[in-house]
Amino acid sequence: MRAARFHGPGDLRIEDVPRPQPGPGETLVEVEVALTDGTDLKAYRRGHPLLLAGLPSPFGHEFCGIANGRRIVAPNSAAGDERGIPIELLNGAYAEALLVPETIPLLPVPKGLAPEVAALVEPLACCLRGVELAGVEAGHTVAVLGAGPIGLMLAACVADAGATPVTVGGRPERRALAPLFGARDADPAGADVAIEAAGTEQAWRDAVALVRPQGTVVFFGGLERDVAVPVDAYRVHYEELTLRGAFHHTPRHVRAALAFLASGAHPWERLITHRIALDALPALFADPPHDLLKAAVYP
Repeated sequence: MRAARFHGPGDLRIEDVPRPQPGPGETLVEVEVALTDGTDLKAYRRGHPLLLAGLPSPFGHEFCGIANGRRIVAPNSAAGDERGIPIELLNGAYAEALLVPETIPLLPVPKGLAPEVAALVEPLACCLRGVELAGVEAGHTVAVLGAGPIGLMLAACVADAGATPVTVGGRPERRALAPLFGARDADPAGADVAIEAAGTEQAWRDAVALVRPQGTVVFFGGLERDVAVPVDAYRVHYEELTLRGAFHHTPRHVRAALAFLASGAHPWERLITHRIALDALPALFADPPHDLLKAAVYP
């Protein structure tokens, strides 16, 4: 079968590999569609300490497929507990098929939900948990730094919690989508919560600067290992800021995300801007289109 294999930063190849054969405790999933995301793009450029620990490595972790005659989605790890610490990571969605161990649940896709939208379940689950960790409450103003797919999904989660998301930064064409996901155009200064979703050092610094005294900052966009970001020690100490990271999900958030997608509360399909065949994936990562949010990849 055909599958994407990561051989090192900037080196992604579509190769013929043996078709996986399920063993005890494994389920074979025929991939209908896989989605690109910012994590995969960063991993393509610089590797990933968890998802791409050994080379060559399978690649891709957002997907919808068919298993035992039914359409399913699955998280990309078996969370050990409700802390969201990932174990047994699942990778290899950019392929015709992949094996899912029994420790990772297969969730049936609700009737009428498009497979491309259902495949958003993993990143949306991470966003739900990030908003929960931020302590977002009804009436809060939440600055969301970044207007990519994650920023837009975070805005939807913030709005669903009864708070007001305010999009900060991002390209004009992306910011134009923000109202569709609950965000408003307002001054983000003095926000109760700031969620960094751009994955840049400057965005980390800006998030700390935006929140009010005793506000909370959540660093959602990951940076490379050993990157040190200076923060205003006066603000953190004397204004009693809370700074924390968030990057994964729990089983509870995965189930909630699937229900959120099925609700049709937001035009989730607008997050998918491109549709490509598997063979076109390396070129997409090598030179992403300017208007790319997420691409649906069909094996």
